[in-house]
Amino acid sequence: MTEERGRTCSRTLFTGCVILLLLLALIGRLFQIQVVRSEGYSQRAANQRMLNLPLDFSRGQFYDVNMIPLTGRERVESLVVFPDLIEDKTEAATVIAELTGMQQRDALRDLEEAATPYKLPLQGTDERLAGIWARGIMVVGDLERYDSKSIARHLIGYIDKSDNVGRSGLERLYEEYLSGNGKMTVAAMVDGSKRLIPGLGYKLINGGRGGESCHLQLTIDYHIQRAIEEIMDEFGIEGAVVVLNSESGEVAAMASRPNYHQNNVEEYLDGQRGELLNKAFCQYNLGSIFKTVVAAAALEDSRINPFETVNCPGYIEVGDLLVKCSSYDTGGHGDVDMFGAYAKSCNTFFIEMGQRVGGERIMEMAERFGLGEIVGLNPLEEQPGLIPSDRKLHKSDVCNISIGQGDIMVTPLQVAVMTSIIANNGTLKQPRVLKDVVGKSGGRVFTDWPENPEQVLSPFVAMEIRKMMEQAVDQGTGTLAALPDYGGTAGKTSSAQTGQRINGREVLHAWFTGYVPRLYPRYVITVLVENGRSGGSVAAPVFKGIAQRIMELGER
Repeated sequence: MTEERGRTCSRTLFTGCVILLLLLALIGRLFQIQVVRSEGYSQRAANQRMLNLPLDFSRGQFYDVNMIPLTGRERVESLVVFPDLIEDKTEAATVIAELTGMQQRDALRDLEEAATPYKLPLQGTDERLAGIWARGIMVVGDLERYDSKSIARHLIGYIDKSDNVGRSGLERLYEEYLSGNGKMTVAAMVDGSKRLIPGLGYKLINGGRGGESCHLQLTIDYHIQRAIEEIMDEFGIEGAVVVLNSESGEVAAMASRPNYHQNNVEEYLDGQRGELLNKAFCQYNLGSIFKTVVAAAALEDSRINPFETVNCPGYIEVGDLLVKCSSYDTGGHGDVDMFGAYAKSCNTFFIEMGQRVGGERIMEMAERFGLGEIVGLNPLEEQPGLIPSDRKLHKSDVCNISIGQGDIMVTPLQVAVMTSIIANNGTLKQPRVLKDVVGKSGGRVFTDWPENPEQVLSPFVAMEIRKMMEQAVDQGTGTLAALPDYGGTAGKTSSAQTGQRINGREVLHAWFTGYVPRLYPRYVITVLVENGRSGGSVAAPVFKGIAQRIMELGER
């Protein structure tokens, strides 16, 4: 009897322990649901009852080096439309048309085709608006991220309005900082039949805790950026301009043409003119500016005397290949040394020097200048360019690369960096475009400190090339870039052959790259004009206009 009672007690105790464990597990699960994960489950439940649309002011903004806004410069009122909540779409379309300036048929089409809420710019007010708020339309205060006066559009990029996510440029590259972990949205609280819940209606919802978006302070100077864009438009050119602060290596301005409207990206998706491309990051044939690389390689070669002359009859023969000089029609440049040849862009001299220096040393120098690899401002969009990878080049190959033809492709940004090395007496100051990441509360998230300068060339070699660039402006191919009133300019022209033809005429890209002022360079400016044909007569005047405007800004 005692033994049976013992077994009964054991079973009872075991059963009690099992029940206790199950209760503890249930309590633990309830604690996890109601306390630990309550916010997540609440958010999911709320999301099932919400139709929402991201607002622009929830996203971080761009500022220039002086904290002048580059985006979100105007506060506006917008019309938010929730198509699923509108019963009479014809009536709503009429009111939307009156409030936005749209055609009624277009407003009705959008209402019928839209799968998600969307936002429209408001143009005026109407008493009828209050009567249809409950049926899917409301007005919210917002920031107009892009407007008709927006600058640096290719550098900044654009966002997809449907989800407020960056799709190009710095908007895409720094999406993590700009968006944070959550978004501010305007939401309509609805029931299972997508009817507004009485007493809740419309709300502003903060989509995340501790995940605020950040503002980005760029190295761009608002006034310089606007100036170069105005000048590009005045000259009516297509291409790119890059301006670097010579003292710091920072990008002071960058522009590409043709331009585009960030609010109407769909109009440019055919890509026929490359409106959406940042051409400062695109690779192009370079031409005579590459003679800077050849000159640097030759100056480092102790066997070559820069004052040695070569006779230019207007052409040079390399094996069976005859290469014309720019002076072919005038009988040649005669006897020229390296300084005169650089200033006059003499092909004969540089092909002769290239044969003596050799393709391997020229390519090594090109790599030291950073050609053939991205600079790193925007790794998602920059093209690396092209320099020959095979160092065992034939004579005809060396002939071509010595004057920047053949397998030589560069970006305007790379050319600006190369010019900056010369202007800084052989020192590379790594370019950057992001200066600071700033929290919306004002605190610095981090500062993008510049890398230590790197000595790429000897100061002697850089100074000799600076003299060549000065001579090119004083009495060579770059005279139209002269600016004596502001300390003078120095630079190099290119008229780059592409092998492409339009209407039977070869496409020639026009380049000018240089710096201002001469003695203590403050700004490096690189100009590319697509199919501009002549660097000296087309790109050089653009350079001068930009240099003059920048120096005038510095005097204000």
